Amino acid sequence: MNFFDFSFSTLGDPIRDLSAFDCGRKEINKFFQKDALDYQNELFSKTYLLSPRNDLDKVAAAFTVANASIFTRMLPNSRQKKVSYEVRHSKGPINYPAILLGQIGVDTHFAGHKLGAQIIEFVAQWFSSQENKSGCRYLIVEAYNEDRLLSFYAKCGLKPVFNDIEQERIYRHLDDDKPLETRLLYRDLILFRRKSIRN
Repeated sequence: MNFFDFSFSTLGDPIRDLSAFDCGRKEINKFFQKDALDYQNELFSKTYLLSPRNDLDKVAAAFTVANASIFTRMLPNSRQKKVSYEVRHSKGPINYPAILLGQIGVDTHFAGHKLGAQIIEFVAQWFSSQENKSGCRYLIVEAYNEDRLLSFYAKCGLKPVFNDIEQERIYRHLDDDKPLETRLLYRDLILFRRKSIRN
């Protein structure tokens, strides 16, 4: 199935019953079922739903986006250079505008259609298009620190901001004994507009 085989709507327009939505992760199901509308009403994020065009009552996938930044001032020098790799006329360590793909879930009934990868590609192109109403240089994701998921996001063009877990632990001010549950990943959206300046 293709992304454009689905109807695209926002959460709450109209009110949708997400009680049967199951992406295989309880915490993500809970977010979409109980918290997403509150986040949206408080202007913290916006949630979008995909439904099969022949069954608009079903929710095949949901994702949430929010404004964000990559705070390069707080990154080690090597990471600043990595994130700024494609930036022309760099003005030093500044905060780069980004879109956060905060939550993403594909219902288990629609697994195997690469819908998650299609959503990521859609969001990346959407926020790098001429129609975008604000500056947005990067797509960022906080991915669960699991090899399978990190490999999936890598195939979608997202790279870790940090070289290793220890760097990221320092950036997040985590205690040594606390496991790193998520990794911060990014994708430079300028490459939808032009070729790399580094080739």
